[in-house]
Amino acid sequence: MPLDLATIIALGNKLAPAAAIYGRLGVLLEDAGTEQAEIVALIRLDPALTLHVVRLSNSVLFGSRERTDTLDGAVGLVGFREIFRLVGLAASHQVFQRDLVHYQLSATRLWENAVATAAAAEVLAHPSGGDTGLAYSGGLMRTLGRVILDGAAAGRTYPGEIEWPLVDTWERQTFGITAAEVAATLLDHWRFPSDLVEAIRGHLDPFASPSSNFGACVLNLASGVVARFGLDLPGETLHWHCNPAKMTMVGVTEKTMEECAIRAREHYTALCAAVEK
Repeated sequence: MPLDLATIIALGNKLAPAAAIYGRLGVLLEDAGTEQAEIVALIRLDPALTLHVVRLSNSVLFGSRERTDTLDGAVGLVGFREIFRLVGLAASHQVFQRDLVHYQLSATRLWENAVATAAAAEVLAHPSGGDTGLAYSGGLMRTLGRVILDGAAAGRTYPGEIEWPLVDTWERQTFGITAAEVAATLLDHWRFPSDLVEAIRGHLDPFASPSSNFGACVLNLASGVVARFGLDLPGETLHWHCNPAKMTMVGVTEKTMEECAIRAREHYTALCAAVEK
């Protein structure tokens, strides 16, 4: 039987609470009437996230020219838009803290892929006027389902690309559901925006269903960009073929894809440096 909703949510609840807070923050920020005190109160629910946010807010990456030691000061310094990106970076860092034994993936590689994909997705969404914040979040959260499935694996291990070139086909046979679908299910439960949820659900094959969208194509192409500089994950590469239909949907050319790859790598390096500082 497929992994059911109750199990997905139960395993999700065992993760760092910062991920769910990130989703709730997105909902708050959709309301133009949201006040700074509400944002501060939400982030403060997780002391570890609070410390991480304050430290990151002092990074030049987020435009800080002053230093602060308080959460109120951090939100005031970077602003609402940047606090969303900052919380996402901190939340994903907390979520991807353990090796995925059944995928034979280190926590470091999973984290690097998430940050690199977020950077690439943000860069790719910009030329067409897409929501760069949603693209960034999709990049950070797209592999969340692997964390959940690894926790439910009970000894079942992905044997690698030689036996299973596409990891999602192994997931479907083993669990009755793919990691992308698990991530979408959990993020929907945490009230992440529906466009982001559907982008993650469909990003492995953006034209597989009528509901396929711009966000799914951005995330697919971003994952391909990440593969270009060697931070892809096993069992996914065949999904990242850069065809004209995807590029047309996103509004990029092969030339701009190359430019995006360079900018995304620079952005990825800056994001990692900010977290590790």
